[in-house]
Amino acid sequence: MFNIKDAIQGQVPGLRIESNNNAYDAKISIRGAGLKAAFGVREINLLRDGVPILDPDSFGRLDFVYPDDVERIEVTRGPGDLYSAGTAGGTIHIISRSAFDDRHNVIRGGVGNLGSHSMHTRFGKVFGEHALAFTFSRRHTDNDWRRHNRFSSTNAGLKHGWQLGESTLLESEVTYSDVKLDLPGSLSSEQYARYRDTGKALETQDPWKNSARNSSILFINSRLEHRAGAWLFKPRIYYNQWQQFHPVTGSINDMNGWERNFGIDLEGNHTHSLFGMPGSMVVGGTWRRNWNDNNALQFAYADVVTAGGRIVSTLSDRKGKLNSRSSFTNDLWGVYFLESLSPVDRLTVDLQMRFDQVSFDIERNEFQRYDFAAGRYAPGRGLLQVKQNYDLFAPKAAVTYRATDQINVYATVAHANQVPDSGEVQNAIEFGRSLKSSGHLNYEAGFKGRGRNWSFDLTGYHTDVSNEIISFVQNFQTLYVNAGKTNKNGFEFFGNYAFDSGVEVGASYTYTDLKFGKLTEPLTIIGPGNQRTTINVDRSGNQVPRFPEHMYFVYTTYRHPSGWHGRVETRGQSNYFIDNANTEQRGGYHFLTNLTVGYDRKHWGVMFNVQNLFDKRYAVDVSKDAAGSRTSFTPGMPRTLMGYVSYKF
Repeated sequence: MFNIKDAIQGQVPGLRIESNNNAYDAKISIRGAGLKAAFGVREINLLRDGVPILDPDSFGRLDFVYPDDVERIEVTRGPGDLYSAGTAGGTIHIISRSAFDDRHNVIRGGVGNLGSHSMHTRFGKVFGEHALAFTFSRRHTDNDWRRHNRFSSTNAGLKHGWQLGESTLLESEVTYSDVKLDLPGSLSSEQYARYRDTGKALETQDPWKNSARNSSILFINSRLEHRAGAWLFKPRIYYNQWQQFHPVTGSINDMNGWERNFGIDLEGNHTHSLFGMPGSMVVGGTWRRNWNDNNALQFAYADVVTAGGRIVSTLSDRKGKLNSRSSFTNDLWGVYFLESLSPVDRLTVDLQMRFDQVSFDIERNEFQRYDFAAGRYAPGRGLLQVKQNYDLFAPKAAVTYRATDQINVYATVAHANQVPDSGEVQNAIEFGRSLKSSGHLNYEAGFKGRGRNWSFDLTGYHTDVSNEIISFVQNFQTLYVNAGKTNKNGFEFFGNYAFDSGVEVGASYTYTDLKFGKLTEPLTIIGPGNQRTTINVDRSGNQVPRFPEHMYFVYTTYRHPSGWHGRVETRGQSNYFIDNANTEQRGGYHFLTNLTVGYDRKHWGVMFNVQNLFDKRYAVDVSKDAAGSRTSFTPGMPRTLMGYVSYKF
């Protein structure tokens, strides 16, 4: 994998993940959740080896993850995951290799087109009761097919494992990552047409031509597993800190110091019998804090081009005048409980409850701000203080019936709250509003089949969302409001079959129907003399934009006893509406194909990978502003070639 997208794209129905630079900036949405994220991951819980890699305000980033040491990825769709706090879209749990795993020691190097290269090494060894594993990875791509699109990352990690007898295991890890990521701007309709003709996107319609996200990250995690009779105790303590340099729209964010995240999880699993029924129980609690010490700084761009007083282009990411200084503390504490019982032989009943409280304590002193309506910097609003708490309830009930030894039938009812992130909370208060956490009530039923050489999953769901948080543009300023109700319906399928000849075939299909049950959208109209009038437009019954109704994925793999192996996969999606008004559909593509061919011989292996085999020119994302005056296109990656050589020892 060059990134996490390569692992889960298409394999999980209901999940959509796209990247335009083969880096960690992948945009993730599950059943429509996560669509409004301008960058990073929102509404979806991210875990790395059990550690949340998102802040208590639900903002997550994949720059914490380097893909070369991943053992497996577990995905939960929709609300109801026991370990998700304040997120309702689902959970992606990335699990790395244990320190005791000495079967995957490797040195691997790769080169490709677009100035891409990668290197990875892992060395692990078990010393009696102890184990050590060291990993180092380096990835880089110039991505010169698109303006301002370079990416590089360097990661180094050390793991230690200690087996204290048969009943206790302690594993600890420390990882350091240095990541540099350019963020290219969107294309206009004319620029997108030129990209379709030439395969290059060397322009952008956005004034902010030097956006980036550069991070330095220290990640520390220690977990203990101790068995005492029928109990398994699983305490965990973790700490991470990061610096970032993040030029975005209107300002340059510079973390002058470290932003920190500290957390403690306490969990116990108990096997028991209740009223003669065999069962198991999970009970736990968590606390974590994300904070900085008055070192979150925002600067104006120093080098800009203006026309009529408006900023029309940046020339560099050099910092100018200080816009604002902020400090904040976000706290989350929660408790959770799960009881699983088997009242009869083939029936399992799960009852769970999770309660979390998220608190925001933000102080921001704004000296200067970017005025979106005027297109220039203006005097700031002064001191802004935010103190707000959210109580989040997540109950779930599930029934599973083993119809045969190979097929289970299940049904679930689950509820979860989606907490707004700190930026949305500040935005609402600045404009005289307050935000509620949205509520998600999900009904789901389906079948799961597992055979010797086949498997399938078939799921149908309905989700009612209340107080949905949406963004809209008013006077060129993005605002966040609670927007009534959204109704989500879907059907998801994944199946595969492995032949004895070494051939495996599989496919997934997703049908998604996302509608605004109730939505009133403020719309600014510019009249004579540049006079602006705001009216409320009813969008109830319209489709939620930017998520396709149909998605499909098909793959075939082959492995020969001689060591040759290969895989071909293709995917596609239907058009989707690009605005809340449902005036236009875009974004569809078909048969976007990837090919992998490799050969393994004893310790050596070679592999050749082609992404976008037929060099299709398509859009990863298309959107239109509320006024319908501007359409933004994000182009997809062109044909990408990578060749790898590896040595396992």
